[in-house]
Parts: sequence; structure tokens; C-alpha cells
Amino acid sequence: MRLILAGTPAFATAVFTPLMHDSTFEILALIAQPDKAFGRKALPKPPHTKEYLSSSSQFSHIKILQPERIDDDFIKQIAALKPDMILVVAYGKILPQAFLDIAPCVNIHASLLPKYRGASPIQQMLLAQNEFFGISAMSMNAQLDSGEILGLSYLKNEGQNFTLLSQQLADLGAKLAIKVIKNFHHLKPLAQNNGDCSYCGKIDKQCGEVNLNCAEKLYRAYLAYCEWPHIFLSSPQGYMLKLFDVTLVELEQTHKAGEILQADSHSVVIGCLKGSVRVGFMQQEGKSKLAAPLYLHGKRLKVGDILC
Repeated sequence: MRLILAGTPAFATAVFTPLMHDSTFEILALIAQPDKAFGRKALPKPPHTKEYLSSSSQFSHIKILQPERIDDDFIKQIAALKPDMILVVAYGKILPQAFLDIAPCVNIHASLLPKYRGASPIQQMLLAQNEFFGISAMSMNAQLDSGEILGLSYLKNEGQNFTLLSQQLADLGAKLAIKVIKNFHHLKPLAQNNGDCSYCGKIDKQCGEVNLNCAEKLYRAYLAYCEWPHIFLSSPQGYMLKLFDVTLVELEQTHKAGEILQADSHSVVIGCLKGSVRVGFMQQEGKSKLAAPLYLHGKRLKVGDILC
């Protein structure tokens, strides 16, 4: 089967990799977002999918395409490759109907649709903390994540953070993609119930700002944003304080917001108005990341003081 892959981040790479090693499929091309400026020097950084393909000679036959726009000329270029199917995973743009008409387009989306359509479904699942997580395969249409469902895979909530859940969902997504593609013509698509849908936008730096009102809410934010943008407190003195290696201690006790409840050689326990959390590392804006007890020592803070 002749496939074109369309996807940009590491999550897409993890879904695509088993297909690229499956002799059933002939991978014709990868479509990814253009390279983007990165770091202080604004050097061009390729998307993860491109970087992965470029790192091995065994994938040198796969065309890597990075259009600025999905225009008529690009659509003609893709149609000329005569794919049997196009698999889309976190490509990053809504594809026009003329592109979708080239061949059947299957999208792997990291939520149990119709919940969490949009750009940040994994983070939203972690913030919501439902009993199950999951991933969907759907036929694509020109609207955002609203196509007919071709398959679902479920995963029990066992306290995963973003890193672990992304890996687990990518593994499930690869298996689901292979199953759906190989059985595509025998499946009975199921229309989504738009009345149950919800949407999530892109994550920006400000999403990581937390307060010390509720330990459970802070911990959920840590699970969702532990890779980026991380969670941080805004100090009354005007600086940001990032928190790392956060675990939930308890949910119900009442404390002063930011009260230092315990400190040992490895971590500190911080009280919230409701509940408390244990923190392993802290990083003040513009400074090095430190073990939390060492950070307290540098600030001359002790048990009973307020963190910030």
C-alpha cells in the first residue's frame, strides 16, 4: 500500500515509525511543517519527523516536503505521487478539501473524540484526570477533528505525566493506525456527536502559571506541563519560580498558601490553602535549577516560612 505521512512533532514520529518498518507499506513522502527559528541565535530547527528520517540512510528514498502553504501546486504534486492513503498525525494545519480528495485521509488524534478536538489534547486529558485516556482514528474532513470515527483505543489513568502518556498513546496510535489502514474498506465509520465535543487550543508559556490555592489543581498542571512550559509561581517580588519533580502529598488539610511544612535533604513540602505538594527542584527565573532544600538555604527560608 502506497502511503504518504503528514506530521510534525515527536509524537508523530513515534506513531509513524512502526509503519515505516512494516513491509506492507510503501512510504512515498513525509509532509511536515517548515523548519522554524530556535534559540537565541534563531537558527533553523527541523521538525522532529524530518530530523528522524534524515538521520538514517534507510529512509533516504522518502521525499520530505515542507510547504509553507497547501496550495494548488502542492496538491497537484501530492496527487502525482498517487498515494493509496494519507496518514495524518499532529501535522499542525487544517488541510483543505482539495487535499483530502487526493486519497482517503486518516487522522490519529490523541483523545477520545469528540472530546478535546484541537492542538493540546494530551495536556487537556491530564488536566481533566478522567478515569481513562485514549486515542482516536478518524476519516478527515475540512473541519477541525470532526470526521467519522474509524477506531478507538483506551488506556487507564494510572497517574501518568505528559511524557509517559505521550509515549503510551503513540504506541497505541501506531497499532491503531496499522489496524485501521489494513482494514479500512471493511470498517463501519461512526459519526461524532457534536453535542458532546470540546476544544483545546495551543499551549503557551503562560499556561504554566500556577498558584498555591489547591494542591490537586497544581499537581494536575505539573502532570500536563512537565515538559513545557513547566509550572511556575509568580513571586510578589516580580520573578518566576519554576517547580520540578512535584508529587501530591495530601488533598484536604488547610495551610497558609506557600507555607514550608517540611524540608529534608532531598525535597520540601509546600502547603496550599487546600492540600500540600512535595517539590524536588526549584529554579528562579534567570538562575540555575537547584535542589529545593538548597534553594531554600540560599533564600534563608526555613520550615514555617512562606516560599514566595
